[in-house]
Amino acid sequence: MTPSNETIGAGESHPYIDETFQQRIRPYIDILNNEEAKQYFAEAETAVEHLVSLGKDPAEVLQIMENIGLYLSGNSGKNFTADYQRIQLSEGRELWSIQLPGGGNVNLFRTPEGDMVLDTGYGCCYHDVEKMLRTLGIDGFTHVKKVICTHADADHCGAAGFLPATPLMHPVTKQILDAGTRGFGSENRHEDLERAYTTTINTFSKMNIPKTVELCSTEPKGMHGLFPVIDDVSFGGMEFEIWESLGGHIAGQLFLYEKNEGLLFTSDALINFASMTKARKDYCSIADYLVTSVNVNSAVARTERQELMRIAKEIDADLKEKGKRLLLCCGHGAISMLDDAGNMVSACEPIHYTAQ
Repeated sequence: MTPSNETIGAGESHPYIDETFQQRIRPYIDILNNEEAKQYFAEAETAVEHLVSLGKDPAEVLQIMENIGLYLSGNSGKNFTADYQRIQLSEGRELWSIQLPGGGNVNLFRTPEGDMVLDTGYGCCYHDVEKMLRTLGIDGFTHVKKVICTHADADHCGAAGFLPATPLMHPVTKQILDAGTRGFGSENRHEDLERAYTTTINTFSKMNIPKTVELCSTEPKGMHGLFPVIDDVSFGGMEFEIWESLGGHIAGQLFLYEKNEGLLFTSDALINFASMTKARKDYCSIADYLVTSVNVNSAVARTERQELMRIAKEIDADLKEKGKRLLLCCGHGAISMLDDAGNMVSACEPIHYTAQ
């Protein structure tokens, strides 16, 4: 049951989440029933009170919350745009990395044995991306046989329920999805903010949580630097090592490394911000504002970034001796290589796509 036209919580004391604000965001929460919406407004009220106690202007907080819905709805359908890179791999394989307008990258591997998706993007972008792929000559997601979600944020697993394959994820990622808060599994001083933000972003972005999932192993098989190697995935002639993060950005985050192709997927622990458009960077800053930091543990996230960059430079140096280069596939922004100064630069110029 979806919310009726009657204002949810009418007559109750909501000094910030008042009737006017409830009506403004109603189009973005239509997947919630009345009780779910009432609970969400109560959680949002607590979150706004917390942010006000930290010195933030309540009117600004409410506007930024609403901006999530405005941005996502304003960049979908006929207004959908994206940027993509098409990377030729070996033995007839390709990697398409698609930068969505408001979320993480969708990575589509095309192989003679079928397709694999690594991170799915928002649920609200699924049909737009599928139309984009068909426009570019790919049969949508029809041939997807493998799906991997690096972590529980909606911009990385929000369309998993639409795809025709059961997604693989860390057990803690499944627990986060069940708990309804990205703060689950972490020591966090702002759990009320994490819960309200998680409900906001999941609901506004039309998250489609898969009914069944495949859980990766968590038993360490070895170490790659500071990161436990906990599992491996074979698909389309590729062999991916799965590394477990330290939990800086979010608990249960995974990194993947394919040594033969020279691909390192760093999820949201390492991002090429310089390659992102201003609109995407501005949108990504919303999470920082609403939960004080996009990382559940900023100190650990810093350690992860430093270690991933150290490992990347080490692998790249080894690959150079073989006439290859490491491709850094970040959670946002362009697939990148390291320049002589060790900075990330786009591996190839992204191609802009506009809905037709």
